[in-house]
Amino acid sequence: MFDLAKAISKNVAPAIPVVNGPKSCTLIYQSFECLSLVEEIFLFEGWNEPTIQKEALKSTKLDREDLHDIILLELNQSSNVVEDARRFASQIPPHKGVIVIGKEDAISTLRALKDMGFYYVFWPVNKQELADFITHVNNNLQTFSGVSKQRKAKRVAIVGTKGGIGNTLITAELASVFSSQGTDTILVDHQNTDSNIDVLLSLKNLQRHNLTEMTMPLHELDDESAVGFLTNVRSNLRLLALEGGESDAQVLSFSQTLCQLLSRNANFILEDYSASVAFRPDPLMLVERSDVVIVVLEPSVASVRNARKLIEKLNNLQISDRSKVRVIPLLNIHRPLNSFALNKQEVEQYLQTPVAIELEYNRHIARLIIEGKRAHKHDKQMQQAFDELARLINGQASTNSNTPISWVKKVFNR
Repeated sequence: MFDLAKAISKNVAPAIPVVNGPKSCTLIYQSFECLSLVEEIFLFEGWNEPTIQKEALKSTKLDREDLHDIILLELNQSSNVVEDARRFASQIPPHKGVIVIGKEDAISTLRALKDMGFYYVFWPVNKQELADFITHVNNNLQTFSGVSKQRKAKRVAIVGTKGGIGNTLITAELASVFSSQGTDTILVDHQNTDSNIDVLLSLKNLQRHNLTEMTMPLHELDDESAVGFLTNVRSNLRLLALEGGESDAQVLSFSQTLCQLLSRNANFILEDYSASVAFRPDPLMLVERSDVVIVVLEPSVASVRNARKLIEKLNNLQISDRSKVRVIPLLNIHRPLNSFALNKQEVEQYLQTPVAIELEYNRHIARLIIEGKRAHKHDKQMQQAFDELARLINGQASTNSNTPISWVKKVFNR
């Protein structure tokens, strides 16, 4: 006798579990109300229990190990949602989806967060609305779409206007500052020969990646294979150092390709364009590929003249306000002040723009570097200068009370 039920059961495909929510989530909360709401949502939806971090507005570091694919960042107690979100942006890996929860009901807040690659939910919000929004963000992450795809490493070009003015030292110190703050940082050394980056980073037996020994064609590289070109320096800091190739232009092109592939693998990519490299950085390339350009100069006639030319070219090449590269002039007094022909006021007068950061002369820096120490950790003035530089790069307001507000706004608007 024909058994219909048995015949049907043989042809039925095995049930596939439906995943309608995130596999993992981190909540950084400020209020008990938000904590309770999120916990109720995850319990009701049957999602994996979120990792919880209590946020204090004055905290400077996140537990990166507990940051899952989706991060709920409550800023209901923040007096400035955008400012505090920007502070967290440099500590959250670019491939994560971030949902900011706040009470600021303003289009400007929404747009600013969107530019950072953050989603925004206005508080108060009910359980169904927040659950739907989390599901929406999770789907965007799976398909690499939505606001999160705009989150990429901020690329910072440190450009020397003259050889021997400490450009590589400044790049190494800045990389150390970011990494010590818990920010995932990649330092790119564009000086393919005769580089001292190993000394400045206290690296022994540094082996640069030789392009002539590559077995994989450039067009076949992906983001995972690009990570293989990085050298671990210390926690949150990796180095990209290449050599070989048919020409310096080829090495530069290859390193730029790797930077593009690594753009979602770090928070910052710092590129050292020392004036002693065998090529001049193209201003158009800097505008197209950089978010911030730090122009390093000394108070000498030659350096200041070169700095002014570069700054003018960078400003002239920028078309739209939304895509403008921020230019930060940095004056490095790397020798006793009486060794130079110009003072700071004369430098600013010729540049026609204020100096954003000034590094004062310190005769002990060379000794600190040789001993494997970080200069900014052993010199108070240098520490303050690099902390201020890091804030400017992050787009945060200046903490220097002696700094005129007019030029701070000018630097931010560049």
